[in-house]
Amino acid sequence: MKHLVLAVAALTAIVSTAAAQNRPAAADTIRMRQANYKQMGGAMHAITEQLRSDSPSIDAIRASSRTIVGHAANVLRWFPRGTGAEAAVPTRARPEIWSDHAGFTRAGAGLLVAARTLDAAARRGDFVAIRAAVPGVSRACSTCHDSYRAPQH
Repeated sequence: MKHLVLAVAALTAIVSTAAAQNRPAAADTIRMRQANYKQMGGAMHAITEQLRSDSPSIDAIRASSRTIVGHAANVLRWFPRGTGAEAAVPTRARPEIWSDHAGFTRAGAGLLVAARTLDAAARRGDFVAIRAAVPGVSRACSTCHDSYRAPQH
């Protein structure tokens, strides 16, 4: 019996230590994805502002579209298991990211397609196509936010 108690105590210590060691990794992942999403939002805002300008800069739009498409290609990697509310780090990631992973994957793929369309138009310098592509990126963002991001408190 004494050995069983010691074994349970040792196992509890190992599990607690592993969980504590995982928190910094989860916290780092959450902070990284939040920073990346802020960059994407800033890039989208910059494109919108350029398109509202009397003389939009194609170079500024290209730089912003590269940021968006670069991050869009990695979005699905930013949500490993353990980086939701269970990480005890403030995050708006809803549990549906993991419980409806197929839907989340479709939403991420939709963002990537829309971002690639925008980036291709920007690389060509085609303002008409850029203006047509921006709403597609916005819709892709909204689709994901509506289903997989919790409201801000």
